Amino acid sequence: MDFLKRLYAKIGEWNYYLEEEGKPTSIISWLVDGIMLATAALVISYLWFVYKTKIPWLSVIFALVVAVIISIGHFKLRAKQLERKRQAKLNSAAATYRKKELLNLTPEQFKWRLAKALLHSGKFEDIKIGKRFLKATYKGRQALIGFYHTPYSQQVPPFEVYKFLKVLKHCGYTTGFYFTSSSFSDTCRTILQDHEDVEVHLIDGDGLLKIMEKEGTFNDQDAINLYVKSEIEKSRLRRKQARKNLLTPAKARTYILYGLLFLVSSFIFHTYFIYYLILSVSFVLLGILVYTANPKAKEAKPRDEVLND
Repeated sequence: MDFLKRLYAKIGEWNYYLEEEGKPTSIISWLVDGIMLATAALVISYLWFVYKTKIPWLSVIFALVVAVIISIGHFKLRAKQLERKRQAKLNSAAATYRKKELLNLTPEQFKWRLAKALLHSGKFEDIKIGKRFLKATYKGRQALIGFYHTPYSQQVPPFEVYKFLKVLKHCGYTTGFYFTSSSFSDTCRTILQDHEDVEVHLIDGDGLLKIMEKEGTFNDQDAINLYVKSEIEKSRLRRKQARKNLLTPAKARTYILYGLLFLVSSFIFHTYFIYYLILSVSFVLLGILVYTANPKAKEAKPRDEVLND
């Protein structure tokens, strides 16, 4: 029982790694693809070997070997894809969590966190912390460092960048850095094009996170692990809801209709009677299963009874 629980949890974790843009994806689909590929390889290779050798038992052995080799190659390929997706998902989750943490800082806390990150980067020396700006030495030149931070995500107003440029020039600086925990609009970058006499770098939240991660200023792996677990649970709930949306009466009627069409075809094409009959029964049973599994169908009757009372 514990094994099944661990397996269920692991499948949920794998499904989360495969999920793209909130669209539920299942590792089971990969498994089905693998089974279908192995079956196709087995059948095709068997037919080819039996045609060449005219020895059925030897053809079965050769076909099994081919199917196993193809299955192993397919499994290794999928394993590499899963690992790449897992790493990308974990990196994305860590970045999302850390960006939320940055946005929750007060402007004063953000200023000190920024100063710490720049100091650890090794590219900035003699950092001085003022009320509104930071001053530092960058590649032997004096640099003015500004920042814009609000406790919620929004783009930096272009006027803030313009004000920073005015202060930078007024104080005699030719090099500047402007950081934010959010993002810059295209207008902000356009403003810099009109001030080519100074060198100003705009670093958004993503760029700042990369600097902080590279310098190891974060010590939040346990918190990120908890965040990932919560995201896995949300992914499981989204997948559950998606399954409910698939199990609709309309789907059930469609499957039953297909079953009836195959039933009619079985009487028209007598040569393939048994195949069409099997397909007909399969679709009808699938339609009945979908209809009975649909939660709305179960709730409809009691609701109607209440309205009729």
